[in-house]
Amino acid sequence: MTLSIASTTSSGIVLTADSRQTYINKAGMTRIGTDNAVKLFQLNEKIGAVIAGRAFFLDTKLDPKGVLKNTGWFIEEFAKNISKKDASSVKETAQKLNDYLIERLIKPEEPRVREFIKSKVEADNGKEITFCPLDKLKLTYSFKDVEGKKITKDYYMEPVSLIVAGYDNDGVGRAYLTEVPDGPTIERTTEIGGPLWIGQTEVIVRIIKGFGWEIRNLGFVKDAISKGIKVDDDLNKLEYIINWGTMTMQDALDFNVLMTKITENIQRFSDGTIMNPGGITGVGGYVNVAVITSKEGFRWINKKDLVIDND
Repeated sequence: MTLSIASTTSSGIVLTADSRQTYINKAGMTRIGTDNAVKLFQLNEKIGAVIAGRAFFLDTKLDPKGVLKNTGWFIEEFAKNISKKDASSVKETAQKLNDYLIERLIKPEEPRVREFIKSKVEADNGKEITFCPLDKLKLTYSFKDVEGKKITKDYYMEPVSLIVAGYDNDGVGRAYLTEVPDGPTIERTTEIGGPLWIGQTEVIVRIIKGFGWEIRNLGFVKDAISKGIKVDDDLNKLEYIINWGTMTMQDALDFNVLMTKITENIQRFSDGTIMNPGGITGVGGYVNVAVITSKEGFRWINKKDLVIDND
């Protein structure tokens, strides 16, 4: 799991990402695989990206059976194939990266998912399996169970989220939230300022917004909604007022790192909420940091290098 943040200010953009990578082992338990995963990338002289979501995919370019590689490897391959002086806008680059990941990750994954589902159904003595066309990340399938009853289910592929940020030729910095395969959607600009975040965002949302998503499952909130009361109008009054338009780059950097470290430590000391117990300590490790400005373009501030531990 991950927490990746892009903060846009009038002075520039700050990108941060933690370095923890988790996986589910054969016993079905979530484990920390590494605290050294790379999730922040320079795409060209003026554009960078951070990622969250699924950590590994099979690369089928050279081997039809696939070679397991982390998602960051595919981002770096994409960056190798675009010019450092590429004239595409930030949004166009986000769309290109989205399309690249569809071709390299989503499309090759579909036949493997179909085979996985088929083998699972047949192991339970199911038969007459049929598949609907892939709908984004949802694969709907039907089969007859051992008693001849028709069963319809949905399988959801694990998503990949991106924030692609940088400066366009008009001198405006822009950041786009991109959920593969939907392409760039939510935008933030340096003209107004504001943050985008992806990954395990529960803690940061509670801090900034003043409440978590679970609030809508509370009895009195559900009752208010059923009566037609616009609860969002009141809930939004809990949000902290942050003047993103006047925030300095250092303040934005401090904000990103602080939210990452708070998330890491809340996960360390808690195990979910009473309403939603259990959790994954998915945020941690080194925090990589980069800034993007109209004058200097993409610049690393904090980037972990390979080291030898002599202790």
